[in-house]
Amino acid sequence: MTKRRTDSPERQLRLQLHPLPRIIPCYGISLLAGASGVGKTALVASLARDFRDCRPIFGHQPNPVAAIGFVNADRCWEDGVSEWFERAGFPEIRYYSMNDDYSFNMKSLRRKFERTDRLVEFIDKLQLPPESLVIVDPVGLFLGGNLLNYDDCAVACCEIRQALQRRKLTILALAHASKLKAEKRERYLRLQDQILGTAALFGFSDTQLYLAAPNETGQPYYTFMWHPHLAPAEFFSLSRDEQGLFVPYDGADQGNCVRLLALFDEDGTAITLGALVELAQQIPLSKATVKRVLEVLIERGRVEKVKYGVYRRIPIH
Repeated sequence: MTKRRTDSPERQLRLQLHPLPRIIPCYGISLLAGASGVGKTALVASLARDFRDCRPIFGHQPNPVAAIGFVNADRCWEDGVSEWFERAGFPEIRYYSMNDDYSFNMKSLRRKFERTDRLVEFIDKLQLPPESLVIVDPVGLFLGGNLLNYDDCAVACCEIRQALQRRKLTILALAHASKLKAEKRERYLRLQDQILGTAALFGFSDTQLYLAAPNETGQPYYTFMWHPHLAPAEFFSLSRDEQGLFVPYDGADQGNCVRLLALFDEDGTAITLGALVELAQQIPLSKATVKRVLEVLIERGRVEKVKYGVYRRIPIH
């Protein structure tokens, strides 16, 4: 009979520095990936708020972080990112937005192998204390110029990791997903394998997190998963509330209520169940889900049953 290994004092101390013990380790790079427009920014805004407030994250208690910063490198800050942080209740997050910095020489990004230096410069502009968490969106811009080149990505990850270790910072980096093939039998079996780029992204980063939309999985909910090196992979079912923020999926949830209600004409024109199901399947929502959500909407006074198999939205005056 083998003895169960107990964590040494040194390992216990290290775990106390992990932003999310065994899931998001300290002084490294964890990737949060998903297709464009799936809601990564909305999700990461809520995660940042939970780290700030030390709220449990999917049932796991985070450790306190000294501060949280955001490096924004794709669009301007006011083009969407700030809105999600306001909705999540964290409008005061420290941020650096590359496209809003008119003093930054964009042509310097053409020197691909110096892009890791640019990222470190952006992080330093945040003036974060040690043991802080940095969100980078997107990280692909800083990984050597060719996400399919193993050596470029591996070296870039090593350079970034060393800079993080010197500063005692941790990165949660947003990454893109590759385009899905139309034929489901040819798709990747694991969600994390859809992350765009070489296998070096897996080997030289820490935890891979992935957010999948319903049309990727065929389920009526969003799927969020993480695959750490130090803990088993976990999957979570999510939906979106009226603000577009992610909440746990519970069947006839608020997100599905909003989506189904949007399929009705606002003027109260009646629609058959068959036509409603056909429209809902494009989301996708199953027929069973449509019926379950309809019951909730009727109970809430948002929809009424006109006759058997026919429904209408109740106009709000």
